[in-house]
Amino acid sequence: MTDSFTLEPMDVALPRGAFAGGGRDVLRHKSKPVCAFTRATFRPGLHPVWTPKGHVVTAEQPADHPHHRGIWVASDHVALMIDGPDGTERYDYNFYVDTVFQGRAPGRIEQASLHLATQSDTRALIEQRLEWIGPVEWGASDGRAVLSERRWTVVSVLDDAFVLDITSDVTPADNHFMVLGPTRHAWFNARVADAIALDPASAPIDDRGTRGAAAIGPRGLAWVDYSGSVGGGDTAGITMIPDSHDANAWFVSDWGVMTVGRIRDAGLKFSPGDEVRFCCRYVAHDGDHPPDHALAGLSFLTPNTMTQGTMP
Repeated sequence: MTDSFTLEPMDVALPRGAFAGGGRDVLRHKSKPVCAFTRATFRPGLHPVWTPKGHVVTAEQPADHPHHRGIWVASDHVALMIDGPDGTERYDYNFYVDTVFQGRAPGRIEQASLHLATQSDTRALIEQRLEWIGPVEWGASDGRAVLSERRWTVVSVLDDAFVLDITSDVTPADNHFMVLGPTRHAWFNARVADAIALDPASAPIDDRGTRGAAAIGPRGLAWVDYSGSVGGGDTAGITMIPDSHDANAWFVSDWGVMTVGRIRDAGLKFSPGDEVRFCCRYVAHDGDHPPDHALAGLSFLTPNTMTQGTMP
């Protein structure tokens, strides 16, 4: 039986003496592209992300915020708590911006492995192992190991949407104590395609029908959608649906970015060996609104769901 999904590196034919700085592995369903797992300089992301009609709904490294990576995971407040001679010393890093940000030097999120773990006719589970490494600094010539992450992406193919359920499990590296946040620049992010963001008729909208970034509140939302024109008379967009309405806080703009996470108001403290799970659904859809069955009728799929014997 032929597999429905394939995950293969994008072939970049380069002349002698030329080198690629990153790379992409493209996930396809029956030869149709779904999304690309892209390894960029400072952190990986999903870009391009397509809809079933073939429209790209993400943007990568836009001019105003070149650290935006399509669909990505990041945090600009990450702190190691290290025992020093006079008590605990705090090492603060930034894993969101590609340069020094508010005094915090940029770390990098490196992909250690990527593979297509299991699949059915319309669903696939992709696993990544990632290491969060601090910047080169005095006493750490290769950067300090900060976090270890296992990230799973469950892809479900619908007629009018690709649904991406992303689970991010993180644990401190090297038995450190650490703190994530507080910050609004974390955890799950999306940057919509320029065609959508620049469409004068487009604006983000939440589950209550509130339209426009200024009116959308930061808390208590089930989902936020950003849709607009993608050419040829078609519309498409991205919906973000976190696993918890109450625990998460949003940052939404009218120029194309959506962020949701649960470390906005208070830092999340880790002891050695702790593991914390973050989950969010992304819906890359055709049309000017997300399909109802992707919002409510389809259960969130975690790696546990996908590996307990049978594919749903």
